[in-house]
Amino acid sequence: MRRRGPVVVGRRGPGLVGTMARTAVIAGTATATSKAVSGAMSGGQQQQQAAAQQQAMAQQQAELAAQQGYIAGQQDAMAQQAAIQAPVEPAGSSFDEQLVQIQKLSALKDQGLLTDEEFAAKKAQILGI
Repeated sequence: MRRRGPVVVGRRGPGLVGTMARTAVIAGTATATSKAVSGAMSGGQQQQQAAAQQQAMAQQQAELAAQQGYIAGQQDAMAQQAAIQAPVEPAGSSFDEQLVQIQKLSALKDQGLLTDEEFAAKKAQILGI
């Protein structure tokens, strides 16, 4: 059997594109419903209906923004976890390369992603101590 498209590992949920598509469908449905109902309503009722639809769309946009923020946070966390778990180059690498690796580890420790013990262990591994 032949697979089509890239295989994505570690991804959860519908993703950003699926969420945006769902929001577009909801917005399109709301517009179609609005047009069908507007023919049977008075001017005041139409204004109330339009205001309610705008409020619903604003809430959907806020939910979408929250989902996008969550997805971005998950991607950042996955990238940081991958950096922590990435294999360390052997002690034979140049001092400049070792220094860069230690600086990256230090940044992770400053962000609270590594404990002092984990930092010290990785640093010793980088330096070949």
